Amino acid sequence: MKSGLTWFRRLISPPHILWQAKLPDGSVRIMMQQPIWLILLIFLLVAYCFAQIKVIVIGLFSVAGVLLLCWWWVKQLSQHLFAERKLRYAAKQVGDEMDETIRLWNESWLPALWIRLDDASDFPHYSIRSIRWVGALGKSEWHHRQICLQRGVFTLGPWSVISSDPFGIFLVQREYSKGQQMIVTPPLAQLHADLLPHGRQQGDLRPLNQPMMANSILSTHARPYQPGDPLSRIHWRTTARHGSPYVKVFDPEAASRIWLIPDLDPAVQWGTGLDSSEETLILLMSALARDLLSQQRAVGLFATTHPGCIVLPQRGPAHLMTLLSALAPLHTTQTVPFADSLSLAAGLISARDLVITASPSYHQGWIRALAELTRSRFTSEGWAYHVERSDGKEPPAGMLTYASGMGVHLRVVHSADIQTKLGGFGSIRRWEFITTGTGKVVVKNAPRQVELPERRKRAEG
Repeated sequence: MKSGLTWFRRLISPPHILWQAKLPDGSVRIMMQQPIWLILLIFLLVAYCFAQIKVIVIGLFSVAGVLLLCWWWVKQLSQHLFAERKLRYAAKQVGDEMDETIRLWNESWLPALWIRLDDASDFPHYSIRSIRWVGALGKSEWHHRQICLQRGVFTLGPWSVISSDPFGIFLVQREYSKGQQMIVTPPLAQLHADLLPHGRQQGDLRPLNQPMMANSILSTHARPYQPGDPLSRIHWRTTARHGSPYVKVFDPEAASRIWLIPDLDPAVQWGTGLDSSEETLILLMSALARDLLSQQRAVGLFATTHPGCIVLPQRGPAHLMTLLSALAPLHTTQTVPFADSLSLAAGLISARDLVITASPSYHQGWIRALAELTRSRFTSEGWAYHVERSDGKEPPAGMLTYASGMGVHLRVVHSADIQTKLGGFGSIRRWEFITTGTGKVVVKNAPRQVELPERRKRAEG
């Protein structure tokens, strides 16, 4: 008896999957949305076995005909209704505009009277969920645009397309399980010159700026040849231009590497959303990376978040995008206290490395850990930033005194001290149009176009 009731409850609780198939990009299935029609068909069939009267015969053939027609309708849609979403323009940084094209087309002679699009994308405040329709042998295409206000790594999809027959008895669902990943990097930021690590009074980088036995790979300028200069240093272009020999002057090897280590322990953070210590820390790391790379320093990143983040130090402006892409998905998911994070970083720190930390914590343990780390690596001083609210008070005087006594130069940074530079990679890429004198509308600015794989192969070839 219980098994019969269970079967009946399942029967009246749609939808019921009647047919499904796997596809290279997902799956397709047909489901029954109104099982009352099947129950009515069974009832009429049983009644026909006992009484072959005209009313029952007409009802039986009518219900069976409707079910067969609707099944054939959704079967055709399952084989001839297609959808596609293409990310034509992708945001590269906060402030850019993302542009996605959605396309539906129907290769069947039967129309799709309504089409529902379901979207499982995790992009903030963005979804292609909507209701559309496509006629027989027809197509529909539209755009979804969104200005990116939040950094991170997001996925567009998976998503599905659902349609039905005219009576709504059956549903056909086409699922697209593959998503497209996109990275929105944090904006570039700028610190006041007094807060940047320059000069003896702010950390003394000069002990890390001594010549090494080997030549640096960085040539700063050229000077006239002097007797005794190696011939391998002659700069031939300058020599040809001036008509006399000139040699390259190499920049002495500065601090071999600089490590940026933010404190992303959730227990010490303040604020929410964009007005939080987490976002202030990320902007601070962005500002430091930009400034240090512009000084031809090799900059790396270390964070004990989940998952962990390690970017080995490199030089050059191209490395800035690598650092920003690594900063984009970082959140307050640090698995250990900040003092332990600095201890874990000891295996990566060499004797000539400079460590720059940033934390909103008032606990003195991380300052002691930084001092021990830099002292054990023969670094004269360590750099640390304490992140405060714009309206916050200065940290306790004892904390500053303690840091000074431990040989750590501690600076206080408020969120208002970090100025974002939207469009740091060029103008913000959004749609802009202008109208000429003849009335023609032309595109003045367009979002950044996604680089297609075949285009990349042609460029590399």
